[in-house]
Amino acid sequence: MKTEKVYSPTLDKDFQKNIRDSEVWKECYREEEIGDIDKVLYCYYVKFDGLKPVQVTNITKVKR
Repeated sequence: MKTEKVYSPTLDKDFQKNIRDSEVWKECYREEEIGDIDKVLYCYYVKFDGLKPVQVTNITKVKR
């Protein structure tokens, strides 16, 4: 499994319960894609098994 940082303007406190169908996936970015985004973002530390998200280990607010 690999842990990735996923950035999204959507805060989903129940992300772990609804990890595959969360609203977070509708607008999300990788770290290298957030340079010009002028929004409050939340960083989700997500463990992936291949392409399948399986666990959230942390959520932090990123001030821009």
